[in-house]
Amino acid sequence: MLSKPIEVKQRLNTSADSVRKVLGEHGLLIGLVLIYWLASLAVAGMYQIPRVQSTDAYTYFLLAIVLPLVVALCWHTVSIMLFVRPERLTLYLLNDLRQYLGFGRILHAAPVILLVPVFTSTFSFFKSSIPLINPYVWDARLIEWDSLIHGGTHPWVLLHGLLGYPVVTSVINFFYHLWLFVIYGLLSLQAFSMGNPKLRMQLLLSFMLTWITLGTLGALFFSSMGPCYYPSFPPENGPYAPLMRYLKEASEFAPVWALDVQQMLWDDYQKNMHGIGRGISAMPSIHVATAVLLALFGWRYSRFAGIALTLFAVLIMIGSVHLGWHYAVDGYAGALGAVLVWWLVGRLLDHGERPVASLKNE
Repeated sequence: MLSKPIEVKQRLNTSADSVRKVLGEHGLLIGLVLIYWLASLAVAGMYQIPRVQSTDAYTYFLLAIVLPLVVALCWHTVSIMLFVRPERLTLYLLNDLRQYLGFGRILHAAPVILLVPVFTSTFSFFKSSIPLINPYVWDARLIEWDSLIHGGTHPWVLLHGLLGYPVVTSVINFFYHLWLFVIYGLLSLQAFSMGNPKLRMQLLLSFMLTWITLGTLGALFFSSMGPCYYPSFPPENGPYAPLMRYLKEASEFAPVWALDVQQMLWDDYQKNMHGIGRGISAMPSIHVATAVLLALFGWRYSRFAGIALTLFAVLIMIGSVHLGWHYAVDGYAGALGAVLVWWLVGRLLDHGERPVASLKNE
């Protein structure tokens, strides 16, 4: 008679212990997002900027989670069909899925699933608020630095001889737009991953710290629009005007989606609109910084992942200049900043493990 209430109580205690453990493991992540979010509220109050917590952030992230999981499920299904060949494939796959998505794994992923949309929405608020806090004044200096570093030649000119063909430009444009799906896909897969907790946490913390330090603080300090917008949109003159004319001509032969996105962001900027995916910022390049982070993660994960994600980071760096989004120095700063953040987070996590190890030894 008493066994069922006792059993229920034990399960509740076990669940509560599991929740406390997961919250403890994600304490740094939760604290970081909370501080970032509170900072956005303070800035919104100081500068009287509308602070809208868009539900679109959850929609985008949930879609980004579903896509890689569907791809992973399809790959798993094909491998089961080829190598296992069970009599009842559907039942076999359902049992596999049920075992994988247990309570412990879902609980483990929950903090990331809930935090990332809040974080990206907060990031979008800061990014679209840059010109209201610190007007765009760095572009001329960045153009000068770009030319100086590259021997008096603008970087896009150096790339144009190899890449200045509509089909090549369209392919680079495709991979550049794939960036967001790769990031969200890897984050969602790591949200559910339980294989290497330290590497998982290093990626998650590095991702958020990179976007805060480089994409928010760095972007606010080096307030700049980028080649496609400076000195006006579309740029009528200046060293990047020939590149923008080429991109427009190339789009008549092959898709160059960057032009549509650049126009959309410019229209939003003119209307002073805030929201997910809005905002203009060049220095440092968060595209390059995040791609470099993924490459660093990839080399720790496997040789194949390291090679693939490094090639992807190189394409992002090239595309950022060739498509008129960034000055080359934006990418260099983003890459160096990402390496530094990755290293510092690794040291922080190593330091956190030492006291635990010493206690175990005692």
